[in-house]
Amino acid sequence: MKALIPVLHYWPVIGGLENWTQNIAERISQKSGVFVVTGKVVGQPAKETKNGVSVFRTSLFSLKDLSYSSPIYILSVLPFIFLSSLSLIRKEKIDMVHCQGFLSSFLGFCLSKITGIPYIVTVQRLEGQRNPLKNFIYRKAVVCIGASRAVAENFRKIGVKNIEIIPNGIDLVRFEGLNRQRSRQKLEASDEFVVMTAARLERVKGIDLLIEAMGKGKLPEVNCKLVIIGDGSERKNLEDLVKKLNLKERVRFLGQIPNEEVPEYLAGADCFILPSRKEGFGIALLEARAAGVPVIGSEVGGIIDIIDKPALEGEDGKIIDKTDYVPNGIYIRKNSTPESISEYIFWIYSRDKYTIQRMVEEAKKNLKEQYDWQNIAESVYKVYIKFMKPR
Repeated sequence: MKALIPVLHYWPVIGGLENWTQNIAERISQKSGVFVVTGKVVGQPAKETKNGVSVFRTSLFSLKDLSYSSPIYILSVLPFIFLSSLSLIRKEKIDMVHCQGFLSSFLGFCLSKITGIPYIVTVQRLEGQRNPLKNFIYRKAVVCIGASRAVAENFRKIGVKNIEIIPNGIDLVRFEGLNRQRSRQKLEASDEFVVMTAARLERVKGIDLLIEAMGKGKLPEVNCKLVIIGDGSERKNLEDLVKKLNLKERVRFLGQIPNEEVPEYLAGADCFILPSRKEGFGIALLEARAAGVPVIGSEVGGIIDIIDKPALEGEDGKIIDKTDYVPNGIYIRKNSTPESISEYIFWIYSRDKYTIQRMVEEAKKNLKEQYDWQNIAESVYKVYIKFMKPR
């Protein structure tokens, strides 16, 4: 069997979808041929075989910024990927086209119409349902893979018949042998309580709420600081917000960190928080859990699949203590305010080491079984076999 993945971005471009695509492609290539057609990136060859995957890079322009693509780059790369993919399908006798997100799915739909090859769609984030073209293209796929129950529900609402739920994953090997003391030194932290987040700096991630929370409730009385990993279009606005709130001594922007270095930074945190307004999955929470850090996440989208049902809150939404239950993380209620986010962080801060250790151990349970890349790739491969068109 041979699979083709036409995708706008691939390694070394940074992002959750790119990470998913690379991990799936490299593991499935151990069983069958995998071809990736993507845009050019400065410093990368036009053609290479990387970890068993045949990668073809083609576009009018070469991408320089690995965390941002301009609309001009995105629109100009589509016809190049389409033509190269069409050529590969005919030359290599491709059996399946696996698309990632809407624009990739648009290419898959066109390729399928011309060649008769079936296409699969994978969506990692929550998308709107008001785009008739997108809905039509997703319905025409032989199967749509959602990263969470929330994404799968979106598929159901637009009339998709064949739906599979296959989550994102993490490479647990990267989290072995972490040294907390060394990580604290990397963060230039001594006895501070370090609150950390890692996300694209876009409004949907709710980082503005987290920054405001650092000056609310009991947190101003605590020796703590917020470390923000990531970059995006909202960075300047967020930096301005920090200045406006006089929080420059309590908030630090690290920018984009190479993916292979992220575990070392995570291991130095005392608390990790993802306060997203909307979230398709929330892989950053899994990575924080693997690094042994207690996590807080919004009660939205795919985060609900990662953190247990809330059990630390009363009917009024206030945190309560329950000695008969140890959570693997804490929810931020929907539409939470900076004041309530501050309270969640303070709850973690005020726990004894024994409670935090139990929380961390609970969070690490079933990580390998549920989120190991090899198991996830095996699930995707089974979908390929199930929906591949017989020759």
